[in-house]
Amino acid sequence: MAVVDWLIVGGVFLLLVGALIYCQKYVKNTADFLAANRCAGRYVLCISTGIAGFAVVNSVANFELFYEAGFASIWWGMLTAPLGLILALVAWITYRLRETRAFTISQFFELRYSRRFRICAGIVAWTSGVINYGIFPAVSVRFFMFFCRLPEYFNFMGIQWETYPVLLTFAIGIGVMFAISGGQIAIMITDFMQGTFCNIAFIIFIIFIFRFITWEHIESALLTAAPGESLINPFDSSKIKDFNIWYFLIGIFAAVYGRGGWQGGMGYAASAKTPHEGKMAGILGTWRGLAQGLMIMMFPLAVIAIMKHPDFSSLAEQIKTAVAGISDPQLQKQGLVPTALSVIMPTGIMGMFAAVMFSAMLSTDDTYLHSWGSIFIQDVVMPFRQKKFTPKQHIIALRLSIVFVGVFAWVFSYLFRQTEYVFLFFAITGAVYSGAGAVIIGGLYWKRGGTIAAWVTLLAGAMIASVGIILQQTWCFKDGSGLSLWLKNNFGWQWVANNMESFPINGQWIYFIGMASCSIFYVTISLIEHHVFKKPDFNLMKMLHRGQYDVANEHIKRTEVSWLSRRLGITREFTRRDKTLYYVTIAWTLFWMACFIYFTLKHLSGEVSNSAWLTFWHFKVYVTLVLAFITTVWFLVGGIIDVFRLFKNLKEVKRDDADDGSVINGQNAGEQKIS
Repeated sequence: MAVVDWLIVGGVFLLLVGALIYCQKYVKNTADFLAANRCAGRYVLCISTGIAGFAVVNSVANFELFYEAGFASIWWGMLTAPLGLILALVAWITYRLRETRAFTISQFFELRYSRRFRICAGIVAWTSGVINYGIFPAVSVRFFMFFCRLPEYFNFMGIQWETYPVLLTFAIGIGVMFAISGGQIAIMITDFMQGTFCNIAFIIFIIFIFRFITWEHIESALLTAAPGESLINPFDSSKIKDFNIWYFLIGIFAAVYGRGGWQGGMGYAASAKTPHEGKMAGILGTWRGLAQGLMIMMFPLAVIAIMKHPDFSSLAEQIKTAVAGISDPQLQKQGLVPTALSVIMPTGIMGMFAAVMFSAMLSTDDTYLHSWGSIFIQDVVMPFRQKKFTPKQHIIALRLSIVFVGVFAWVFSYLFRQTEYVFLFFAITGAVYSGAGAVIIGGLYWKRGGTIAAWVTLLAGAMIASVGIILQQTWCFKDGSGLSLWLKNNFGWQWVANNMESFPINGQWIYFIGMASCSIFYVTISLIEHHVFKKPDFNLMKMLHRGQYDVANEHIKRTEVSWLSRRLGITREFTRRDKTLYYVTIAWTLFWMACFIYFTLKHLSGEVSNSAWLTFWHFKVYVTLVLAFITTVWFLVGGIIDVFRLFKNLKEVKRDDADDGSVINGQNAGEQKIS
């Protein structure tokens, strides 16, 4: 990169450090550090959560996905759009979870089940989470090494240093610094700044791509795919091994089952001013992600065009030569798109893209470090303590825990051998906590969900996933040895002989097996508890602070609601603007669902031509681009207003030091006695 490019990255970093220093004065107790004292509005939540979920690791994973599956992957994603809309509109899981006023999922588990279960769930969640996060810095650093084309080694002060661990130290160190300095307040504000910058940059990148290559280039390249591996026709992609229809169908089930269960963004889940603000942030997320999603899709599609179209043959050779220098085959796949981008991007654009990916890395690192560090103290250490922390002691403990997670992430990133696509690794590590989905849904929505059922379900999910991880990692080593060779030599099984190099069940299927098994366990054992052991029904209204139990007055009635509106998920908390946004969001999603149904029926009645598919994708890309311009301006204005409101609320809020995540006699500490 040129000097100008490095100046862009440095300028963004200095602005973030300035914001970090400013936010520190607002951290006065545990609730501030953990959840910004529940003062966040919808736009700040939406933008900050969005960039925290963007992540270099997610970007690289999406680059892999789109490069392997092309537009076909988007098609099956469209099948999930109505489901995503429904989940956002009714705020499935997230609304009720915020109503509990719990800082963490495991705190809710103590409210709903027992303290011992909170501790067990906290240990499982923390273990799964830190292992899952462990690959984040590795992928981020590898990305920057590919993109900036940094050498494997460099000399400094007469000593030869390995670039990878040095960059790991820098990346994780910066994330730890941001997480411990200002807690959730600083994380949310700096993530908002990064998210706003990225939204503007996304538009610039998309314009750059369309000035560099034409749609005709993309079309020609996509049409070169072999039969069964189509990048434009989703019904002709069955030979794409990992990212086929089953990957996305399992993802649909997981979207319902696991929503709200993963705690990487725990601080954001608890930070909403009210449950309704959290719900509206989720609805706004449909629009915030337009520019980001388009950019993530267009970069790998542009690389496909460059690698396969004869007009770019010289560029393709440069990219192939650069990628050939990467020794590990899995890292070659991971490094293809970043390396290609570093070849085609001019000065300025390259610096802006590096700044965006730096922001993506930092926003995710500080969010995850804060979440997993906090969960260890809140759900593993605190329930064992007889004497409560003082606010100062509590924050110190949280900071030390965050540092420990950072150290673990460094060691894990340095030593771990990646054998899967990134998304499939996520599925495996997420599956360790797969039992939590059934436990959360049953705990929030079913008064007969039982404690014994929760125990069995959580542990079963962890065991199934652990077996999957062990099999994935030991199936075949680089020298050809491993479990597969041992099984073949000792038992002669043909299915093993056919899958010597990789375990035949990938991470997504392991995840599904865990989810399905846990759902059956939870329902069956809960019914046994109720009917055989006569376990009484649980008081959900009290736990959710509804009616007479609304101690914080968070359910404010603003308007009367018709019968039809109630059926659509609209409550009395909706303003007229909220309703307008709600209906427009429904219309947008239903339009694309209608397109999905139309093309599916057309395919069933007779094959849809490749030209028809390309016309549809062309239309979708340009409609999304126009709306991306509009929403970027909209969220910029709304977000700035929300930031000023956040600081105003933090100045005026009445703080309660007892509100530290403890549970006393079945209630959150700091709440008045209610029965």
